[in-house]
Amino acid sequence: MNEYDRIAGWYAGARGPEAGVPEVTALAAKLEPGARVLDAGCGTGLPLARLLVDRGCAVVGLDASTEMLARFRANVPEAEARLGRVEAVRFAPGTFDAVVAWGVLFHLPPEKQAAALRRVAQWLRPGGWLLFTSGDVAGERRGEMHGRVFRYWSLDEAGYRRLLARNGLCLAEVATDARDNVVYLARRVGKGGAG
Repeated sequence: MNEYDRIAGWYAGARGPEAGVPEVTALAAKLEPGARVLDAGCGTGLPLARLLVDRGCAVVGLDASTEMLARFRANVPEAEARLGRVEAVRFAPGTFDAVVAWGVLFHLPPEKQAAALRRVAQWLRPGGWLLFTSGDVAGERRGEMHGRVFRYWSLDEAGYRRLLARNGLCLAEVATDARDNVVYLARRVGKGGAG
């Protein structure tokens, strides 16, 4: 069983209603109406997938937790929901205009982060955007949510810059949000994407 299945009820109530909203709002402003967006690690769909749908995006929610995905389907019924892991699921090349991975990649050890970013880069159309959170110090740490221990891994900014570049993505911005999440914005190199 996925650890998020065990804490889904608690998580749904504990998740801040503003987590990621300014950053995803800024991303949505860069997208054309009807843009296809993958919310990787979509959780309950609140607030991010709901925000994207409300701004006219065609959203696909992806999560490895069946409990989280059930909540996603209830909260964002207009979106497609897929059960799977970002480092293992398949989508056709160029499927998405943007991918949001808020609070996802740092759950993966570095080799799985590399696999996930390789896949995401393929799924993005040229010029497409990737918004993700992780740490900015290389290494591993442990944390706890609702009595469950989670492991977290991160690269530093230079490490993410190199990994993204190897996969045809250019790191455009790095910032820290109000909750101390390190937020990375990258763009697929290609037509309109040299930024």
